Amino acid sequence: MTAFACLRVLMPPTPPQQGGGTLAASVSKVVLAYLEGRWQWPRRHGEISEFAFLLADPGATELNPLELASLSRELHLKLFGTSAMGEICMVMLEGDSEMITRFAAINVAELRRIISDGGFIEGIAGRITEITPQGARVVSPPDQVGSTKPGTDGLSEASSTTPPDVAGIETNFRAIWNTSKQAFIGNGLGARPMGAWSIFSIIDGPDAKPRDGSAFDFDIASIKAAEHALRCSLGFLFLPISFSSFVQRTARKAYTDALDSLPVQAKVRLAAAVYDVPRAPSAAAMHELRTILEPYFSVIDLQIDDANFEPSDLKTGAVTSITFSLPNIEDLSRRSEASRFMSKRDDYKNRRIWQAISNVRTRRDIEFCINNRVLFLSGRGVSGELTNPVKPVYCEAAHLPWKDPEVVPG
Repeated sequence: MTAFACLRVLMPPTPPQQGGGTLAASVSKVVLAYLEGRWQWPRRHGEISEFAFLLADPGATELNPLELASLSRELHLKLFGTSAMGEICMVMLEGDSEMITRFAAINVAELRRIISDGGFIEGIAGRITEITPQGARVVSPPDQVGSTKPGTDGLSEASSTTPPDVAGIETNFRAIWNTSKQAFIGNGLGARPMGAWSIFSIIDGPDAKPRDGSAFDFDIASIKAAEHALRCSLGFLFLPISFSSFVQRTARKAYTDALDSLPVQAKVRLAAAVYDVPRAPSAAAMHELRTILEPYFSVIDLQIDDANFEPSDLKTGAVTSITFSLPNIEDLSRRSEASRFMSKRDDYKNRRIWQAISNVRTRRDIEFCINNRVLFLSGRGVSGELTNPVKPVYCEAAHLPWKDPEVVPG
């Protein structure tokens, strides 16, 4: 079965002036260039009319609107720069070909009404979603608004800004930042029993990671807190998985039991952050790891502490990304280690694996990583421990570290 959708771009009442071309042509150029690079085969796309685009995915029954939040950000940046964020929005209808044709012709005033008031549009059947740089929100039909039914996956604006306590578990979040888009893509989740002294982190270097056999408890607590965290956040949610614990058969059953309790539709937003990975994991262990985790996670990230980790030992597409944790040493040596990790860029690219760096601490760390084309960053230079998750919003490097996820800097 193929999922079809019509994406409409709604411009603000006072649109930007376009020199040497029409506004519709400028929007078309940005949208089609974005889809050409991101909406890859066998998925298809095309322009239906001015400000209206067709999306098709033969491998899905429904689409994930969160994928398009970054397109909304890109449109803002291309048309307005950084000073007018929040003025453009997009509206997407998922339905059959007849509904898509009708939706492409609906006037803008009716689209703005459905965004504001909800309800139905006469003659239109299908899920309607508002997409902005901050994320996605289901606006129709009314029985799906604000729900976490299959297909919505908590895409509507979070029902509460602070995650509730889960059976005596206390949570915190750490922001993950995309250097090329200068935007957050999600959060790392950490958890501990309420009132516990230890605050573990897989983002702040080896000294902050769980130790003395506490990795298993840290992981399970974080997984148990994930369902509530999904409801109060947007973007990806990275859950810690200890490699050394997970490969033990007695512990693996507890991991899969905890993961089985999460909603199946949450997979599109869940990422496994597998830490304590040895320098040369066996092919059999990596195959088993992926086989077991893939039903639960759309992203599998290996967290490594050794810059000499050899990606050529991995099969193509074995994992989604590999994150190198900068060591806790003086700055010049830290950057030397980062350079060693990035020197294998071609090997990672050939295996379709993204490179990321964690435990970034300073503005110099961030600038160095940007100059060396590291795609994703995390650490205290990006954000400290946060009570509230960061939404997928644009944030220039100059505004890091992030401190208040409810306010967009700048």
